Amino acid sequence: MLINDQSALQIHGDLAFELRWIGSNVPLAKGHASLWSSAVDLLAARPTRSDCAGPTNVNTDLGEAQCLTADATFSDQDQPAIHATLTADAYSQWPNAFVLQWTFENAGSQAVTLNRLTCPQLDLIDWPGELWTMQGAAVDWGQDFAFPLPVGFQRDNFLGHVQHGEGGGIPVAYVWNREHGLALMHIEPQPKDWYLPVGSQHGQVSIALENRRPITLQPGESIKSLRAIVSLHRGDFFEPLQLYREVLTAQSVGPARPNTEDYEPTWCSWGYESDVQPTEMTGVLPKTTELGLTWLTLDDRWFDHYSDWNPRSDTFSGGDAQMRSMVDEIHQVGGRAQVWWYPLAVEDGMGRWDVYQYGYSEILRRQPDWLILNPDGSAARNNRGLAILCPALPEVQAHIRQTTLKFVRDWGFDGHKLDNIYTVPACHNPAHHHDRSEESIEALAAVYRIIFEVTREYKPNSVIQICPCGTPITFSLLPYADQTVTADPTSSAQIRQRVKFYKALCGPRAAVFADHVELSDHGLDFASEIGVGGVPATKFIWPDDPKVRARLNEVWALTPKREALLQKWLPIYRAHRLAEGDYLNLYDLAFDTPEAHAIRRNGKLYYAFYAGAVAQRYHGEVTLRGLEAKSYRLHDYVNDRDLGLVNGPEATLVATFAGALLIEAIPQ
Repeated sequence: MLINDQSALQIHGDLAFELRWIGSNVPLAKGHASLWSSAVDLLAARPTRSDCAGPTNVNTDLGEAQCLTADATFSDQDQPAIHATLTADAYSQWPNAFVLQWTFENAGSQAVTLNRLTCPQLDLIDWPGELWTMQGAAVDWGQDFAFPLPVGFQRDNFLGHVQHGEGGGIPVAYVWNREHGLALMHIEPQPKDWYLPVGSQHGQVSIALENRRPITLQPGESIKSLRAIVSLHRGDFFEPLQLYREVLTAQSVGPARPNTEDYEPTWCSWGYESDVQPTEMTGVLPKTTELGLTWLTLDDRWFDHYSDWNPRSDTFSGGDAQMRSMVDEIHQVGGRAQVWWYPLAVEDGMGRWDVYQYGYSEILRRQPDWLILNPDGSAARNNRGLAILCPALPEVQAHIRQTTLKFVRDWGFDGHKLDNIYTVPACHNPAHHHDRSEESIEALAAVYRIIFEVTREYKPNSVIQICPCGTPITFSLLPYADQTVTADPTSSAQIRQRVKFYKALCGPRAAVFADHVELSDHGLDFASEIGVGGVPATKFIWPDDPKVRARLNEVWALTPKREALLQKWLPIYRAHRLAEGDYLNLYDLAFDTPEAHAIRRNGKLYYAFYAGAVAQRYHGEVTLRGLEAKSYRLHDYVNDRDLGLVNGPEATLVATFAGALLIEAIPQ
């Protein structure tokens, strides 16, 4: 048995295992590995030999650990003989977590082809009540990162690139109820094209980590599984993601540290949609300056072709000089400029996006062999149907470097909005002479490192924002994104959930762009952006122009009502700057009612309570956790209302509010 803090892992002779809390004789989950050859699980037979050794003290790349090793040989009649070894490590710095890895050796005399490798599958045992799940794979635009787990649910959670779709993400899956939770994650420092399926079938909830690509082992050959963590927790997804961040950081894949500029509010040109004019960018400057919106983002479709990145002749007819002049004008009023682009995307004459029919990028005419190709020789395509340049090619990396220099050195931009960023597939282009097709996947992060480092060299206070539209970010990009994004939320609830997700994944002071407030409920829910520690943003158009309105699909004019909201909420944001505070994991997003969040900043505690929808009313008790054993004066800092004195370490307050209640607890 391997014991870590309050939990234990026990391995049986067939290499199956159980997880339980210390002091409990009832396991919470059982786990096992499977090797499928055709329709046969080669590990289903009773082992002919098994042994277990340890625990012993070991030193690994993650630090000092207690290690338990178990091995067994599986053979049954005419089936191939497989020798399996399972190592389990427990680290004192990660309580209740166990690092598992399997090695499988073909111990027979004939080659064996494995069709599926499952290492491990976890099955929950008698978990009462409602279940919730958090699944970090980037499977589909608009997905909820966490949601109630219904009976009959099944999702494969592929962690690789999806042709014409998304892909990648965070290789963490978690299931929890009111009492406890179980997480499974792989902790490899490079993305892997494995699956992280979660299912709830016939009353049985399971989570697995699977390789579904055929693998042939010759006699004597062996294969290792991914290193995986299984861990027990209490509460929502915050602890598992925090654990994952700490393990990534131990492997030098930790998230980038934000700088002060990452917390400044933003105006974005997407209110003007795809045909934004330079005069519209500069035309809003009187209003953005008045409101204190520091950053101005030039959004999508200012360019001629993907990967060429020249100004469009019909909207930026003055070319490079006009682009530089526009940025200079923003700088002259104290603003900062951010440019939208989509690295590695390239046009090959096929497809369209929205109303834009793709042409042919000049860079591809000159370098037709730079593309990622599928095994059948076709062009790999991203979620917009664009072809993809191979990031493993030194020539492509040099092209990315030159593009970045053009933006920040030549045009003067202060940062980037890198959009639609998921992952890339394995590259099968014979012209690239890859030793392994996965080199393209592993090199994706190198491209974003170039963008990050070149930009920081010229603009030390830059903002590098990576937006995986509608999904979680691919983890290998975290070191090169100093501002994560809620990424096209479809509701206020998604904004709040995703801010908490990234505060766990990137650290309690992470700069999380809450996205345009126009994407929140009714387009006006600043409380959901600011109260949870997000960085607010807007995409209004100003001045209101009938000709501009005529070309837009949605009109977000700066009406007196909307301007009044900005004039109310942006000073509140600047006064308290909760995005720079320490997010505290004191509430369960699924099971605490009303929904609650807490932040510590400058010796004060800030609480945000949400009734649900913007106009929904709540009446009842709210609980203030995390207080010290002293008195606090409570202040509704949105409406400037004194709410009286309470005493820590935990206090309750009877409250009535619509939408949200934001409280400042000031120690006395």
